[in-house]
Amino acid sequence: MGDPKLHVISTVSGDERHIRHGDHTDTIESVDTVFRAQRKLSFTYGAVFFAVTLAIPAASVWWKSWYAEPIWGGFTANYLFVSLIYYVFLWTMAWTYSKQADRLDERLMHMAEAISATEDQKEVEGQ
Repeated sequence: MGDPKLHVISTVSGDERHIRHGDHTDTIESVDTVFRAQRKLSFTYGAVFFAVTLAIPAASVWWKSWYAEPIWGGFTANYLFVSLIYYVFLWTMAWTYSKQADRLDERLMHMAEAISATEDQKEVEGQ
C-alpha cells in the first residue's frame, strides 16, 4: 500500500543546531542554504517573467509598428507575440524552472543525507 514512511508522523528531536524528522536531519545552515538557493532561483525567474511581460505594453508605447503594421497574414507583431510566442516562452520558462528546482532539490537532498550520516556517526562514536 505504498511507502510506510509517508504515513509516519514526524517527531522532532534534537538540540538548537540539529532537528531530526524521522530519518531526515536539518541544521540551521542547511535550511539557510535551501532558502537562499530557492530564493535566488525564484527571484531570477520572477524578474525575467516581469521584464518580458512588461516589455509587451512598453513596446506598444515606443514602437507604433509593433501594434499597427501587419507583418504576416494581417497579424501585427504584437498579436503574434502575445498569441503564440508569449505562451511558448511561458511554458519554456515553467519547464526550465521545474528542472532547475528538481536539480536544486537533488543537490540539497544529498547535503541533508551527508548531515544525517555525520550525525549518525557522531552518535555511534559517542556510545
